[in-house]
Amino acid sequence: MKKFLYSFLFFIAGVTIFWIVYRDFDIKELNRALEDIRYEWVIVSICLGLVSHLFRALRWRMLINTMEYKPGITNLFLSVIVLYFTNLIIPRGGEVSRCMVISKYENVPVMKLLGTVFIERMTDLFTFFLIFLIVLFFQFNFFETIFSYPEFKLDFSSFHIKLFPLLLIIMAIVAIIFIMTRFRLFKRIYLKLIKVKEDFLEGISVIMHMRGKTKYMIFTVIIFLLWLLMYYTIFFAYPPTNKISFMVAVLTYTFSTLAFLLPIQAGIGAWHFIVINCLFYFGINKETGMIFAIVAHTFTSLIFLIFGPIALALLPLINNRK
Repeated sequence: MKKFLYSFLFFIAGVTIFWIVYRDFDIKELNRALEDIRYEWVIVSICLGLVSHLFRALRWRMLINTMEYKPGITNLFLSVIVLYFTNLIIPRGGEVSRCMVISKYENVPVMKLLGTVFIERMTDLFTFFLIFLIVLFFQFNFFETIFSYPEFKLDFSSFHIKLFPLLLIIMAIVAIIFIMTRFRLFKRIYLKLIKVKEDFLEGISVIMHMRGKTKYMIFTVIIFLLWLLMYYTIFFAYPPTNKISFMVAVLTYTFSTLAFLLPIQAGIGAWHFIVINCLFYFGINKETGMIFAIVAHTFTSLIFLIFGPIALALLPLINNRK
């Protein structure tokens, strides 16, 4: 129940950001823009997204195989689709859901799978920040200008007003820690972790024993490249943005990906805000940027809204045959 409440609150936060960004937008402009969309490029984008998920399944199988388990690539691929579909509903819930799918249909302990997922997430995080640093190094003026926008500036003039709520939050955290210590809740949590740590640590340690580490990194590069191309092809689908260069797409993609670090479903609101301002920096007017952001976000999310339920329906059918 708490997880759903947590997800609902962040969904409301995302919708609020989205409303602030689009509160003055004329919906008729979007209807006219949809008539001009070249949907063949949307299909190309969706196909690139599905191929990236296939490579993600292949990369995950390399980690699982190290533990002497041999899951089928079909189940792994469908579980990755379930991952992204779940994230649209419960932020960060997708990683657990794909582990539960593979645990159910391939008899691999969930905690071992979570260990491999941890390695995957660390790999992706490291790769993303490496790309981010490279882009930052070569396009520092871009980031300097973006962060000079009023929306990114911090106003310390009213800091004393915000100080009291901040102190209350700190006091609440201290009180929670005291209560947990007083009633030995930390010890209880620790004992539960002891029971599952061996499986989890085994899942993490696979990277040390895995064969083909070079292949693993190549798959990682391919996944990121396909994600970028999936995003870039949407520019061709909307006529006012079909002349945008690949480098602009790289910059916009890299910067907008930061929105997904927030625990908001599909980065709604925050992603739109970043994309609109990035495109504005490169001479695309706000209205065009707003339309592109809606089109790009909607169609890339549509992959999971359509294929997620299909994957959930196919999993029991495929495995019943087995």
